[in-house]
Amino acid sequence: MRPASNAPSGRPAIIPTFKPDGSAFDLLEPKASDISFADMANTLSKLARFNGLYRCPAYSVAQHSVMGADALFRETGDGVAAGYFLLHDGHEYALGDITRPAVDLIQHHIGRLATDAGLDADFIDRLAHRAIASVKRSIDVAIYQAAELPNIDTVPAYGRQIRDMDDRMLFAEAAALFGAQPNSACLPRVSLPPPKLVGTIEPWGAMKAELAFIDRLQRYLGIAARAC
Repeated sequence: MRPASNAPSGRPAIIPTFKPDGSAFDLLEPKASDISFADMANTLSKLARFNGLYRCPAYSVAQHSVMGADALFRETGDGVAAGYFLLHDGHEYALGDITRPAVDLIQHHIGRLATDAGLDADFIDRLAHRAIASVKRSIDVAIYQAAELPNIDTVPAYGRQIRDMDDRMLFAEAAALFGAQPNSACLPRVSLPPPKLVGTIEPWGAMKAELAFIDRLQRYLGIAARAC
């Protein structure tokens, strides 16, 4: 793909990445019209959680999203909350899965380079985390618009539920994929109850994960999509 063209200000006019049909998705200015839930289901079904570092077959982002959504619905009976969880990693179908350790490592190097350059340490602190969160949020806004949902930032109760369930799923997945006692240094320092899962955490394979994601789009959000 050709590099992004430059606007008069020197900043890129677009930052393109591929859509599955070969056309461009502008990561800089994502729009609701760019969002394809069918493509989201297909792509997330092929993205491995934890960068596939475990020794079993790939456990996908789509499966993570479905299992967390089902657990949240089982606990709350709230289909909208389950729908928000289903979509919470939706940006990864355009962006890829940027793992927490990767962001932490990028932040470490930014801090080191900033110190060497004599830059303002207070400004630099957590800059990578804030920048990547901003990138994800811009794609999420387009996804929420396409799903006809309020931006989750405007419904903080749902935001807390989704963040907590994401951490709860992380602990459960780490135990299932890396062993019953995964190294605690690799996990967030929170104390939360385990999710009330529907079934065990065992990799489904891409086709099952894609179809399950599409089923939950309809079940929780009334979004009709067809498997690719």
